[in-house]
Amino acid sequence: MSRYVFRVVTQSLRGRSPAQRPIFNHATECTWALLEFYMYTQYISYDDATLSYMENTLRRFHTINDVFLLGRAGKKEKAKSNAMSMELMKKRKVDEDTNAETGTPS
Repeated sequence: MSRYVFRVVTQSLRGRSPAQRPIFNHATECTWALLEFYMYTQYISYDDATLSYMENTLRRFHTINDVFLLGRAGKKEKAKSNAMSMELMKKRKVDEDTNAETGTPS
């Protein structure tokens, strides 16, 4: 499962401009660290070596996960997005009601 997730992330980050490439490489590395930690958690038993591997991958993830903050929306953008979503849902409800009255499929 984790291999598929990593492939999807990698494919979605391909084809970017040279200026964007370091950011996307950073995001890929961060995703890989998280998936690697997840794979270690699937072990049936742990010894000192596997626990140190888990600590290292988790530490690596936490040192580079700031790359995901670049795409984080602020409060104003979230409010604007919620308002647009509500407007679209109201429009959809009106369209459904209109189609139900006229008997045409939506």
